[in-house]
Amino acid sequence: MQERFMRAIQELDALLAETETGKIKLSLTLKDLAQLHHLQSRLQECKFLNSIYSEESRIKQYLSKAVTVNLQIQEELCSTIESQMDSITSNFKHLDKLILYILNQTMNRATMKNVLQQISNIILGSNNFTMLRFQEKSVESVSTDQFIEQQLSQQQKLQLYQQFRGDQLEIITFQPNEQLQHIFKCNLLQVIRVPQKMNAQTHSSLIIYEAQQLALLPLSKPHQIKLICDQLITIGYDYLNENFHKDDLINSVRAIGQFLIKNAPIIFQEYIRNEIQKKLNTKCEIIQSTKNSKDTSFAIIENQTKCFIPVMSNQVVQFYLHMENVTLDIITFADFMSQLWQHFKHSLRELKDKEFLYQIIEVSTPTKLVIASDLHLNIIYQSGSVPSSWNFLDLSNQQIDCYQNLTEIKMEKIYKTMLLSSIDEVQQSKKGAIDAGQIIYHDKYVDIAIYVKKDEKNEINQFFIVFDQPKKRFESQRQSKSEIKVSETLASLKQEKIEKACLVLQETLNLNLQTEEIIEMLKEHALMTIIEQKEQITEDIRQTYVLEYYRNSEQVQTYRRTISEPDTPFATKTLIQEQQLTNAKKMELFQLRPDDLENLANWCFDITVQKDQIKHYTWALFHLLNYFDKYQMYKETFFQFLVAIEERYNSRRNPFHNFEHGFTVAHACYYMIKNKLLDGYLDETEQFAAILSSLCHDIDHTGRTNGFEVARMSKLAVRYNDESVLENHHAAMTFKIMQREKYNILSNLSQEQFQKVRRFMVSNILATDMKKHFDLVSQFEIKYKNGEMNIINMESKRVLSGLIVHTCDLNQPTKKFEITKKWSIRIQNEFDNQVEEERLLGLPVTQHLVCQNLPKQELSFIRNIIQPLYVLTSSILNNGLQIALTYLEENEKEWTKLLN
Repeated sequence: MQERFMRAIQELDALLAETETGKIKLSLTLKDLAQLHHLQSRLQECKFLNSIYSEESRIKQYLSKAVTVNLQIQEELCSTIESQMDSITSNFKHLDKLILYILNQTMNRATMKNVLQQISNIILGSNNFTMLRFQEKSVESVSTDQFIEQQLSQQQKLQLYQQFRGDQLEIITFQPNEQLQHIFKCNLLQVIRVPQKMNAQTHSSLIIYEAQQLALLPLSKPHQIKLICDQLITIGYDYLNENFHKDDLINSVRAIGQFLIKNAPIIFQEYIRNEIQKKLNTKCEIIQSTKNSKDTSFAIIENQTKCFIPVMSNQVVQFYLHMENVTLDIITFADFMSQLWQHFKHSLRELKDKEFLYQIIEVSTPTKLVIASDLHLNIIYQSGSVPSSWNFLDLSNQQIDCYQNLTEIKMEKIYKTMLLSSIDEVQQSKKGAIDAGQIIYHDKYVDIAIYVKKDEKNEINQFFIVFDQPKKRFESQRQSKSEIKVSETLASLKQEKIEKACLVLQETLNLNLQTEEIIEMLKEHALMTIIEQKEQITEDIRQTYVLEYYRNSEQVQTYRRTISEPDTPFATKTLIQEQQLTNAKKMELFQLRPDDLENLANWCFDITVQKDQIKHYTWALFHLLNYFDKYQMYKETFFQFLVAIEERYNSRRNPFHNFEHGFTVAHACYYMIKNKLLDGYLDETEQFAAILSSLCHDIDHTGRTNGFEVARMSKLAVRYNDESVLENHHAAMTFKIMQREKYNILSNLSQEQFQKVRRFMVSNILATDMKKHFDLVSQFEIKYKNGEMNIINMESKRVLSGLIVHTCDLNQPTKKFEITKKWSIRIQNEFDNQVEEERLLGLPVTQHLVCQNLPKQELSFIRNIIQPLYVLTSSILNNGLQIALTYLEENEKEWTKLLN
């Protein structure tokens, strides 16, 4: 035994001799230190250190200078850090339960209050909070604590607001006076000051709550704190104003979850630093490793009082803990932190993967209800609310703080038995999916299928229950002979693509099925539309749930032949550049972002600087007006509709009449609807028709005027007998696109609703013909002056709706000058192109399109066309367009300066 110890001492001495770099500074790799620690521990355990080490030994000399290790404090520190990590990750489960609760409860004040309290507890560490903001010369407040709401006087609100208002985000801790202590029931409060823009001015919103150390806020990232707080403020004032919309609330909760996942590493690092400083009473810094660094080194002991402790994951340093006066066993602490961090990162990856999978399901199966459960049959995910007509299924027992079990759901006994027995069957068999049966109710039916998800060990860890009811179709679709011929030509190509996709699907979801079984299963349950819908292969790949696992980043160029109507002799060939879109990109489209509401509330919002986000903002226009719920529009169908109309808008690459112009007109209409300017004249369906026709009013524009089309006797001019040629074409093209089921966002409207929307849309689009401008304006000027604005019959409503859309169509001169000038140059470029073509074709040149002086031309346009129109429309809408008139006046001055 003694020989072994002596040999250990010699090895330890040799190791120190090799690694010692000076009398003070000693640099060791993590591996070397681990060897040193291991040998030292063996000697300590046997209590031979003092008796064996001689005074001359370098080991004795080094250890005599070393600081004392307090293992009890180290154990407490590690336990606390690990508990906080568990707390951070468990909060994401709380958010999942919260979403399930929202989906299955009736929305009212009590439900919203419960949700707010839960979110407050997760983000702020406090069950209750109070918000204050300046609104119309007074301070508006909302509180989740009824006692605070009742006791806090207007004067106290104003004093608090004046004390903490400012234009920079800040978290302030303060001790309230006795009155506030009594009201808030605590001795220490925190205020988060969140600057927000309202009507071009910056005001503060204050979030006040009991000071907590467990708040999940990334203190080193103020911008991220603002994004999280913006969501909390939005929900808070929805609660105050009783705006109980499930979709909006769920989007806000999910946005908060995504922010927390993104910032969880920063939050956890800040907590580690604070705990080390608190427990060890020493200074600690977090030093981030560079992104491109592949550093695999090392604890560096600079001297006996300072060190860098690397925290590693997958053999790469993630960050360093720079500490002074270390009283830790460095090796064991470094090892503990690295293992803990690796576990934490793994948990975050699982959360991201789970969110991605769920959002793929929601985007790709909009007509189905998908429920996921764990192996204990706890419901952990639900793709949407249970349709109100499904009297056979009730999930309203969902509690806010726990999962609901499948065995406890309210479901007819025969169907519940069928469901549970099918889950047992799929668990015992080797199949990846099973057909559970069919539920029949009210002469309708719902198919139930069960799928399993497996982990990396090929073991089942989740069940997915898919309830599929065939969606209602507005009208049956017929397939032309040309389409059938194209389908047959591409059949072999499709089969090859399908087989490749199935291989990827097998690996991704660990399905223990043959390719033929997967195809048959997906075909049977309508999750793969490529089998049943004979369409262009590139479109199918782009939209199909399964084939999106088979991604191709390259752009594909194809020629698509536009199939002619039977009575139309004109067939066109269009070159289309189609981009393969992944579910990740689709997912981003349908996420409401914190700044969306603020951006779209701005009359001068400029889409040209964010054109890559145009589909997202178009979705947001309709989402924020709650049209997806009101008219049962499926997100996937709406996405395909946007793809189709963007393609039609941009196919000719017009400088002005493109999809950006269509969005800008729709945004102007959104501004009027959101600010309730149209409520006195148009009902909800008529307002919906107005914004949809605004979006589509220039689809497939030729980049030329009606006069040009008539002069050259174009196909369109012949088709529409020279009357509102382009406007007729835009209206017809809009509904021609929606004739195809995959683009038909109006498929769930009743027959009566559809006919009304169609009549208003056609009338609105035809009203954008500039030839009708003066008649339209003079008609309403006379009515307004004579006090005859009592719009009651359908015809007068349609004419007013046309005036609204026409006003929106001419919104560009009413924006900030830099935006106005940009669009003026664009339209002039389009006019120049027409003039050049007129000369080439030998047609009479349209003289008013020839630009000799742009400022002079714009001033004439403003004074003769825009100003009278906007003065009239604003007057009709109770002066609701004052902001447009203000900018119009400023732009007139700017153009005058340029003219002079």
